[in-house]
Amino acid sequence: MTEKELKEIKEEVLNCKKCSLYKEKVENRFYPVVGERNHQAKIKVKFMQLYTRKSFFINPNRFKYKVNQDFFKTWNSQMAYILGFTFADGNIHHASLAWDLRDDIKLLRKINRAMDSDYPIEKRKNSFRLRISNPFILQDVQKLGIIPNKTKTCLFPNIPKEFLRDFIRGFLDGDGWIYTRVKRKEISLGFSNGSRKFLEGLSKNFNKHLILTTNNIRTRKKITKNHKISTCYSLEYYCYNAYKIIQYLYDNLKKSDLYLDRKYEKQKEARKIFKSVLKGPRGMRKYRELEGEYSMPMQQILQKLIKKHSVIEIAKKFDVYPGTIYS
Repeated sequence: MTEKELKEIKEEVLNCKKCSLYKEKVENRFYPVVGERNHQAKIKVKFMQLYTRKSFFINPNRFKYKVNQDFFKTWNSQMAYILGFTFADGNIHHASLAWDLRDDIKLLRKINRAMDSDYPIEKRKNSFRLRISNPFILQDVQKLGIIPNKTKTCLFPNIPKEFLRDFIRGFLDGDGWIYTRVKRKEISLGFSNGSRKFLEGLSKNFNKHLILTTNNIRTRKKITKNHKISTCYSLEYYCYNAYKIIQYLYDNLKKSDLYLDRKYEKQKEARKIFKSVLKGPRGMRKYRELEGEYSMPMQQILQKLIKKHSVIEIAKKFDVYPGTIYS
């Protein structure tokens, strides 16, 4: 970025007519707080460009707390995990990178250790919060796609192949789930996000590295307390697809690899259920019998039946949960 471009950004921030700016001059930082949402987000991004550019001239020894300010400069499994988790549950709050979690203080401690940070974890009324205020960190995460108000606009970043599973595991721990239904012997795994394009990128990356039979992104809408319609998107996998993703994300983890403990335990439970299904009468044996009866692969059987019957009717016929039909 040239000095001329920096000057233009500063002038736009200071002379913005669409935003009512609250100007607090602390190291030339200016916070837009009111205005049309999309324009305000763009101005915040430009502010971050201006502010982080100044970091080259800041003495790193002046900060009260320490952190490895080069943490997001080099790809490794811990960096990829924390980046994925930040895409899900992190945000830029003024001049800080922040994570606010209801119960998982242990994971915040893991993040602090991985980043060689001694920033305090604050106990709030209903959550725990870790905020790292360092312009070098902010500059690097911005380059990787973490920007203010990223929820609806973030895109799936370019991740080196060897660290893709760490990034996705981090995202799963923030905005994903693993469900198990013991009585029905069903498992599912999914992700939720406000950006459809992000989930499309996630789906494409799964297709590159895993052979999955479905990639169905669903739109979900709900009415908020302010009586506004909120739209989010979900990507869910069932049965064998879910099991393959679990293997991809959790097989052969090293001691240094990061994960959320309760999700780790959940994936172990899901593995047991799936393996019991393979051995049981409701598992693959039954599927093989149906394939012999119809003289075609299961996928073709379902394609044929779906033209005449609903998913619920097919699930009852096969004695499985409807989600398995989607898988």
